[in-house]
Amino acid sequence: MADEAKPDRIKVDAAQLTIGMYVVELDRPWTDTTFLFQGFRIRQQLDIRLLQEVCSYVWVDARQSVTVHDQVTANIAQPEALQPAIAKVDFNLEMLQAAPTWSAARDESLRILQAVKLGQELDVEAVKAVIKDCVESILRNPAAMLWLARIKNSDEYTAEHSLRVSILSIALAKELGLPVYQLEQIGVCGMLHDVGKIKVPNEILNKPGALTAEELCIMQSHAAEGRKLLMSNQQVTAATVDVAYSHHERLDGQGYPRGLDASKIPYFAKIIAVADSYDAINSDRVYSKGKSSLESLRILLEAVNSHFDEEIVGCFIRMVGIYPPGEIVELTNGEVGIIIGCPPGNKLKPRVLRVLDGQKQPCKESIIDLGKTAKDPSGKPYRIHEVHSSGAFGIDIEAYRRKGLVIPNTL
Repeated sequence: MADEAKPDRIKVDAAQLTIGMYVVELDRPWTDTTFLFQGFRIRQQLDIRLLQEVCSYVWVDARQSVTVHDQVTANIAQPEALQPAIAKVDFNLEMLQAAPTWSAARDESLRILQAVKLGQELDVEAVKAVIKDCVESILRNPAAMLWLARIKNSDEYTAEHSLRVSILSIALAKELGLPVYQLEQIGVCGMLHDVGKIKVPNEILNKPGALTAEELCIMQSHAAEGRKLLMSNQQVTAATVDVAYSHHERLDGQGYPRGLDASKIPYFAKIIAVADSYDAINSDRVYSKGKSSLESLRILLEAVNSHFDEEIVGCFIRMVGIYPPGEIVELTNGEVGIIIGCPPGNKLKPRVLRVLDGQKQPCKESIIDLGKTAKDPSGKPYRIHEVHSSGAFGIDIEAYRRKGLVIPNTL
């Protein structure tokens, strides 16, 4: 438990919690709660309600807490009229709307690249229209769009990557508390952030081995090329240009193309950088196999304060979750399953749909609840041995979703 004598730590009754307080300790172990991080700033009323459900009192760090004025300045607290209006919709119901929206957005992403290749002007209004539909879906139920972003079965990496980054960035911006109009802005930024790659030769973009110094320079030129392409279009906002130019900058000043330090990198670019890196790490490329969501999140976490903003990465990890539905896991006895969700109060003990036996052969599907200390045939408790990337062992997670066996949690 926290030391009440520490001058910067204040014991606060749960009923007295307010937005902006930085909670560093609870009146019970963190592992007994649904909170992923040991220490976080209260950003919305939902955080307060969750704390009040499990705690009678908490300890707050006065130094890391912020005032209401600071919150408004940092886009943490917004006027009520600007807050996203969230109308929860059942996942399967929302999927009926999200799927065609995703398809239309993917087609638009492909058209963007084709237009640039042919020297045509970008139809920014068309981009805004499909992004608006994506935002509305995410406000109704983010799980549907985030699930669609998991399905990667196309050779059109650059186009689909841009769309996935857009979806991840919209959902992340929502979690960060940005108002609806900014969700739409950041969605457009995500869709267009890599447009400069159309100027990079395919043999460099898809080279299986390491790039030479000259090739690396050409690859990195896509940020400046994107800026140039977007600045020539009067419909494109300054924020979109900034993101295309700055999404590879790093907090420690070691990024490109300008070597900006943390204070000079646009906030939207910091958000896009996290979503962009996560999807790149998580996706199969010519030169590398995509890593699992868990490993991808670990890599992001290791790069906090050098590459990425700590607060944004923390929010992203909470959004995705350590064991998100749809992840393929190998258990300690060699059996393989698909995570179908985590019970309330225990994000580290998911429910798993077993689909392969210890010899990696299809078996009768059954649910293993790791939160209830389920035991394997030998009498040993089931535990997760390894989290694998999408498509591991030939498992088609979307097929199981269509059968109604995997229903992602709403966020």
